[in-house]
Amino acid sequence: MSVNLTSDRGALVVVFAGIALAVAGAGLASLLDESSWRWLATGGVLIQVHGWVRYSRARRGGERS
Repeated sequence: MSVNLTSDRGALVVVFAGIALAVAGAGLASLLDESSWRWLATGGVLIQVHGWVRYSRARRGGERS
């Protein structure tokens, strides 16, 4: 049970890190009007998706290889 909780928490940390990167990238892209910051936002979204996949796998009973 504790292993599953640790896996859940780790996945949610990845999700929130992705959210932070996406928001920072979108904000900087709109403030500075440079398209290169959009790559940071895109990377944040991809990290967030990866975190949600890890979280759903952990909720279903563990990591699958």
